[in-house]
Amino acid sequence: MNTRNIKLIPIVAVVLLMAACNRDPKKPGLIYMPDMTYSNAYETYSQSTIPTTEGYKMSAREPVAGTIPRGWIPNDERIRTNDAYLLSYMAKNHFTHDPAKWQEEYDRAGASIKDPLFYTDENMQEGKRLYQINCKVCHGEKGEGDGQIVELPDGSDGPYTARPPQYSSRLPQITDGNMFYAISYGKGMMGGYGYQLDVNERWQVIHYIKSLAGIKPPAETVTATK
Repeated sequence: MNTRNIKLIPIVAVVLLMAACNRDPKKPGLIYMPDMTYSNAYETYSQSTIPTTEGYKMSAREPVAGTIPRGWIPNDERIRTNDAYLLSYMAKNHFTHDPAKWQEEYDRAGASIKDPLFYTDENMQEGKRLYQINCKVCHGEKGEGDGQIVELPDGSDGPYTARPPQYSSRLPQITDGNMFYAISYGKGMMGGYGYQLDVNERWQVIHYIKSLAGIKPPAETVTATK
């Protein structure tokens, strides 16, 4: 390469750089890799060009009825081979939160759903953490129904006038399945937590609230470990 060509290299580079510039801040000018700059993938909740048979075009569509996410059911033969344990992971396919059928479904869940988790320190501590985030505000530190939106520090009524029953008086009267259904779909003035807490988290909360109520777990579920 002769000296003249070498001198032209900076000039060509400057010309290319200037050509790539654009005064419009919304337009980057020349783009080296347009496929990376302009993604072909749909943005969440954007409109798809292919509508469903019902005419919906939103890109993030509802899952097919009856499906569950991959990995939702634990890879544990003890759970997979026990219908009572498995049922809580499949509850949305077998139970409804129709208010008109609440008592019927609540009773059915109470008779058919069993706690699949062992009582371990890890589950208890996680249940306590989740309880303090989601439940303490109404049910109180010790499950006595005196949360900060129910009872104010001076003992007067808070903004939430429906006082939850004390765990020590209520929980011994119901089954684990009843508790799971009530946490999942709600009960009375309490909304459901099925969307905030996954199945294991709901059971961890149940472990903790049973401890607040003084309910001792079956010995075989405490000594076993996962």
